[in-house]
Amino acid sequence: MGIAMKSVFAANLVGAESQLPKPPYPPSPVIRGITWHWETYRTAAPGSDLWPTTWGPDDQLYAAWGDGGGFGGSDSDGRVSMGFARIEGGPTNFRGVNINGGKDPEHPASFPRKGKTGGMLFVDGTLYASVNLQDGSWPNVNHRLAWSTNAGATWTQADWVFPKGAGNYQPAKFLNFGQNYAGVPQRLDGFVYLYGPRQPARAGEETHLFLARVRKRHLRERAAYEFFAGRGPEGKPLWSSDEARTQPVFTDPNGVALGTVAYDPGIKRFLLTSFHTGPGQLGVFDAPEPWGPWTTVAYSEDWGRMGRSGEGLSCDFPQKWMSPDGLTLWSIFSVYGAGAKKGINAHDRFNLVKATLDVIPQTGRRQLRR
Repeated sequence: MGIAMKSVFAANLVGAESQLPKPPYPPSPVIRGITWHWETYRTAAPGSDLWPTTWGPDDQLYAAWGDGGGFGGSDSDGRVSMGFARIEGGPTNFRGVNINGGKDPEHPASFPRKGKTGGMLFVDGTLYASVNLQDGSWPNVNHRLAWSTNAGATWTQADWVFPKGAGNYQPAKFLNFGQNYAGVPQRLDGFVYLYGPRQPARAGEETHLFLARVRKRHLRERAAYEFFAGRGPEGKPLWSSDEARTQPVFTDPNGVALGTVAYDPGIKRFLLTSFHTGPGQLGVFDAPEPWGPWTTVAYSEDWGRMGRSGEGLSCDFPQKWMSPDGLTLWSIFSVYGAGAKKGINAHDRFNLVKATLDVIPQTGRRQLRR
C-alpha cells in the first residue's frame, strides 16, 4: 500500500472511530479492563429471555425468564409470560429447574399470560420481584412488587403500584449482595436498593438510572420508599420520600437499558452493566458506592460480535459465582434481535460466559489519587 493510500485509509479509520459513541465516564482508577472468555460460553432455554438472578438461602441461584418455556422448553413448548427457575450447581456444571411455570414445572405458572421482571432479590428467606404488569403499551405500564415465601412456588402481589405515566419512576433492578442478602457493607446495611428509569415518552429513550431505597422490614410498604436526591456536604447522598426530587445516579446519553448493579466484595466495588442499545453495545462501569461516582471499565460496540441491531436486555454478575478475590466473574446475560443472531448467536435464550477483571495494583491506585 502506497503512502497516499495509507493516509486515506488512516483518515477514514479516524473518521469512523469519531462516529462511535463515547463512554459517558472516565476510565476506572481501579479496573484496567475486562476480558470475556468466549470459549466458556454456554446457552440453554431457547426462546426465553431476561434472566435476572439472586442468591437464595439454600445456596442456589434463582432466576426469572419471559415469554418461553424456561429450562428444557422453547419459545412455544411450556411458554408462559413469566416463569421462575432454580439454577443448581456451579457455572461449569449448572442444572436449571423450572419452579413456577414453563416446561414440566414443579408448580403451575403464577403469571401465565402477563407479567415480566428484570429484578429479583432474596431477603431474609423471602424472594422478591419487581413486576411489569404489562397492562398498557410499553413503556406506559404499572409496576408492582411481588414476593414468594416458598422459594418461588407461589406468589403474592402488593395492593399498590408504582404507577404508569411519563416521568414516573419505574422500578427495574434490585441491587444484589451475597447469599440471602448477606454481606452488605455496614454503611449500607438495613436497606434494600432498587434501580430503574423514569418512564420515557417513547420506548428506547432512556438515558438515566434512578435509585430508590427502603428499609428491609418495610419493603412491602410503598410509603417507606425514598429516592436518591443528589449529594450533600462531603458528597453524602441525600434521600427524599418525594419522587419529584429524585436525581439520576447514572447517565449515558447513548442509552441505558435495564442497568444492573452487583457488589463485588473481593475488590469492594459496585459493578454496573448497561447496554446502550444493541446486543453488542455493552458498557461495564464501577464505583465505590451504589450511587457512584461511576467510571468506565469497558465500552463495547461489537460485544460478542453482535453489533448494534436488536436489543441488549440484561447482563448480571451473580455474586455466588465470583471468585474470592473478585477478579473472576460469570455473566448471565440476555439479548434479542437480528444482531443477537450473529456472532455468538445469543438471541432469546439463557446465556453464560466467564469474565476476568484486570485490576490496577494498589501502588498504582495510590499514585492515581495523588
